Amino acid sequence: MIMEQKIIHSSSPEGLNSQIQKYIDEGWKPVGSHAAIVIHAQNRYAGKQHMDTLYKTEYSQSIQKE
Repeated sequence: MIMEQKIIHSSSPEGLNSQIQKYIDEGWKPVGSHAAIVIHAQNRYAGKQHMDTLYKTEYSQSIQKE
């Protein structure tokens, strides 16, 4: 029996949840927990004063199907 495995990812938690639900409906099942990583951070300044930092994240989940 061959087991397939994929890693799905999205730029938002809602997007990842909808992808997970779609794959569950097709017979896949999540494996382990999800992961969220920062893929880009940008510091914003007003003159020389740091105002805030913008973060771009990516969310992922491993899934498998037997």
